[in-house]
Formats: sequence, C-alpha cells, structure tokens
Amino acid sequence: MREVPLSLNSQEFLSSVLKEGLRPDARGGYDYRDIKISFGPQWGHAEVLLGRTRVLARVSTTVAQPAPSRPNEGSLFFNVHLSPLSSSKFSGARSDFSTVVTRLLERTIKETRVIDTECLCIVAGEKVLNLRVDITLLDFAGNVIDASCIAAMTALSHFRRPDFIVNGEEITLFSDKDRDPIPLSILHVPITCTIGFSGEKILVDPNDEEESVMDGYVSIATNTHHEICYIYLGGGVTLTPALVSKCCEISSLKTQEISAQITKSLDEDSALRRKAGTDRPSAISSLTLQEKLDRLYVEDRTNKRENLQAEDGIESATFGSITIRYIDEMDTMDEDGVVALSESAAEPAQTIPDTSQEEESFPGF
Repeated sequence: MREVPLSLNSQEFLSSVLKEGLRPDARGGYDYRDIKISFGPQWGHAEVLLGRTRVLARVSTTVAQPAPSRPNEGSLFFNVHLSPLSSSKFSGARSDFSTVVTRLLERTIKETRVIDTECLCIVAGEKVLNLRVDITLLDFAGNVIDASCIAAMTALSHFRRPDFIVNGEEITLFSDKDRDPIPLSILHVPITCTIGFSGEKILVDPNDEEESVMDGYVSIATNTHHEICYIYLGGGVTLTPALVSKCCEISSLKTQEISAQITKSLDEDSALRRKAGTDRPSAISSLTLQEKLDRLYVEDRTNKRENLQAEDGIESATFGSITIRYIDEMDTMDEDGVVALSESAAEPAQTIPDTSQEEESFPGF
C-alpha cells in the first residue's frame, strides 16, 4: 500500500489535536462514524458505508469436491480487492494490507466457525458447496478492516444457498425460481472493532487522517456472546494488560450495537422483499417483467408520495434501497423476471418511464 502522507505542518497539528482528546470530525474518542447498510437484488449482495469508507461484499457459491481432511464439509474463501479508484494509496495489485485484511477475516469468520459448513455438504466425500466472499473497497476514508468485516457478515447473513436433492448418483440444484433458497446456518456473529492510539488517547474507528499520524492500532473481534474471537495488533504501540482489557470491553459494546443494526437492516430488507413478492420467486413467476416493475412502482409511489419533490419539471422519488436496486438491475432479468447474476458490482442509474407520461429519476446502485 503506497502511503500519501500529509504535510509536516498538518501532521504536527493533527497529532497535537488528537493528544488533547479532540478529533477532526468532532467525534468522541469512543464514537463510530455513521454506518449505513444496503442490499442488492441478489441474495448475498451487501454494501456498507462507514463514514465515507464504502465496501461492497458479494457472496457466491460453487459445487466442488471437499477437502480430504473434511469430506462432509464445504469451504469458505475470502478475497479482498482494494480498488485503485478508491484511493491513490492503492495500486490494484495485491498488497500487504489486503493480505492483512484477508487473513483477519479468515481468522475472525472462517476459523471461529461462524458458518456451519456441514450444511454445505451435498454428498459426503464427493460434492459440497463452497462459499466465496468477494470484498471490494469502493471508497477509502479509513478503517477498512471494520468496514470489510461488517460487510462480510452482513452479506453472509443475507445470502441464500440453492436447494438441492440427491437421487442416486444424480444431483439436482434448483434455481430460485423453482424452489426458495435456504439461508446459511450462522452460529455466531463476530464483529471487529479497530481502536487507534495517539499518545494516551483512544481513537475508536480512526479515519484516514487519523490513521496517518496515530502511533498504532489494535483490531479486536468479539461476538454477541461477549467472546473474544481474535486480536490483531498493528503498528509499534505497546499495550498494557489494563489497556487491552479496556479495549476488549469497548469492542464488546460496539459489537452489540453494530450487530443490532445489521439485524435491523436484514429485517427491513426481508419486509421489502415480501412486499415486492421477491422472497418467493415461484409465487410471481407468472407475471411479466413489466407487470412486476409496475407493481413495485405503483406501491412505492402511493406509499411515499410525500417524498416526491419537483425539480426542473421532473419529479424525483426517494425509495427504499431494495426497490431501487430491483429497478437498477432490470436489464439483468429474463422474461420470467428472474434476476441473473450481475457482471459488475455497480450498475448505472436507470430511468423508468411512468404510464402517466411523467418521468421518475432513480438513484443508482
């Protein structure tokens, strides 16, 4: 990772401010930046916005042979891509920092057995489902570790694997249209909390400016059962047992808050999908694509008419994130309205014409 340092004057000023207990964005020492979670149209697509740090997580599955040492278990893989478009600090090639983030996710999620991998077994010793979590950094503003962990856990909680049956030597995997997909078995929810240190001051969720001048940091993964899953120490800072204990308490508290927000976002997404009828594709397969879009459009226009604002003669509507993504991804649907896997992580905004000859402008993914 290429560093783009601040000027000497900026570094000195920021260091002196942090050591006095003040932060550039007026947060308290123990405060996180605002966290926003949104979902794509496919199961397992989650986007997390931590302050101005934006991370996209996407879960996919493939059928493969199991490892000889675990013949009745599937596998979980992580891939972290730090896009050069997110910051000039990243070149796009695999860097030491992307390796650190990947390894931390493996230690936090994979090695603590968050997923019941035995549920991914199709035929013991022959075929299993392997999960792959692709993490892409879209915008960088500090604390990539926490944003990546939140995005990964949200995407895994949101993902649904395809149903299957085994008839002799024949294995049949069903599409979402034929059978409802099945959620993963999540045993616990670990979340990392990154804490920076500037002198004797604690900086929870450091941003990019704070990261450039802080003495070091520690990332502590705890779950909702107040269990410590993993601790990673970065930088040259030395921690006393009392300080480590304090950081663990902070991490445990933040994990409860963040996991509650993840659960709330998942519940809101499920409610929107039930409302749109997309949680049971077989129930609406007889409808055409235009009929489904018209139904979504009419419902949201009726329920959220108060959010419409006139702008240069064109009305701009504010819709829920899920509805927006159904419309943005309309070109990936086939004639039966089944959403196909998108080739790119983000799609440009779409403009949907109204039957009353008004135009509605929808924000992009």
